[in-house]
Amino acid sequence: MSFDGFCKRTLYWTNDFFHDKKVRKHYDEIKKVMDDSEKGKEIQLSNLSKLLDHATQYSEFYKKYRGKSLYEFPIVNKTKLIKNYDNISVPIKNIPEQETENIHLQKTSGSTGTPFAIFQDSRKRHRRVAELKYFGESVGFKSHEKLAQCRIWTNWQSKTKSQSFKENIFPINVSKMDDETLNELCLTVKKNKIIAIRAYASWYDNLLDYFLSGKGDITLLKTIKVMFSTSEALNVVTKEQFMNKYNIPIVECYANEEAGIMAHQHIDDSIYYLNHASYIFEILKLDEDVPAEYGELGRIVITDLYNYAFPLIRYDTGDTAILQKGNKNTNGWDYLEKLYGRRLDLIYDTKGNPTHPMNFARILKNLPGIAQWQFVQKDKTVYELRINTREDFNEKRTLSEVISIIGEDADFTIKYVDEIPVLASGKRKPVICEYKK
Repeated sequence: MSFDGFCKRTLYWTNDFFHDKKVRKHYDEIKKVMDDSEKGKEIQLSNLSKLLDHATQYSEFYKKYRGKSLYEFPIVNKTKLIKNYDNISVPIKNIPEQETENIHLQKTSGSTGTPFAIFQDSRKRHRRVAELKYFGESVGFKSHEKLAQCRIWTNWQSKTKSQSFKENIFPINVSKMDDETLNELCLTVKKNKIIAIRAYASWYDNLLDYFLSGKGDITLLKTIKVMFSTSEALNVVTKEQFMNKYNIPIVECYANEEAGIMAHQHIDDSIYYLNHASYIFEILKLDEDVPAEYGELGRIVITDLYNYAFPLIRYDTGDTAILQKGNKNTNGWDYLEKLYGRRLDLIYDTKGNPTHPMNFARILKNLPGIAQWQFVQKDKTVYELRINTREDFNEKRTLSEVISIIGEDADFTIKYVDEIPVLASGKRKPVICEYKK
């Protein structure tokens, strides 16, 4: 624990104390629920009852389900939410504890190929912050300690210098997965004595290769205590190599932008501890809407207990997992043994350099008129974007944005489709590489 981090953390919690402990209350509740399943289930069910009462009173879409149990509500996915968007949204005057005139609009990365934006009220935003702090501390990382955040920073999503300073976050743009970017990360870690890294799962594959090939100097990361993996399924070999060779643990965080942190690993095991404090989880069979057995691969369906602006009730995330019965190590809570369905293909630009697949998600989610998309690399310089569009689609701008990622000399075409096909799991694969380098 650094003196700098201690001061910034103390300042944050002091400020929160004088603002009615808006984050601390959530943090304390999360801890209370996660520490004891018996007491936690009482709190969980109470919060579920409040959510369903709210949704069936103020959301036009859910009014007809008033008085029904959770399992009588319909299962929804992104497409259904988009189709019924206005009817699901709750008028701002009916949202409790809303602090601003405008509700926060959280855009998803479109990692399933369907761009989506969802309203989140003030209380939900505080909950997300508390989740980050709680699950970070569960692996020994206290908030406001120095963190290198490796992601694709865009004009739509970035941090100001003031934000970075207050939060002790060092942003690293990883839109290019090349040696220069890897070297920048390592030098930034060494210079600032950073203790944690947060990055896309596939990016750690490149970082490992960078060290194993002898191009990188692992001693530059000697201050790193833990690395957080997000957005995709982590390569098991990569995780093992970092721990066995360099004694650096990687923990996976299962989260999405429309909800928040849904599950998190610990350092000393490989299971996923579900965030039962903020969500009700259902693992349903792949081909029907009934519960999967323990040990059986199923679809992850969540109910967000804290979004009162846009209720997410029985939301099919598009991910799949294997659920196991809770034990003393999980404080009685059921947990995920395995998590699947989130790994993306790597794409190469026209020069043969790897580019992160999330580049396309980050760009395409902010362009108008795109209902669904799928990007395919067919050969070394041949690419195709399959899209289902709406009236306000701008082809020229889309061509320009994608070309800026893959290269000016790309043989790039747009193919218009009515629907992007889904996999057997029910999940669309947004990025496909058919080119064998």
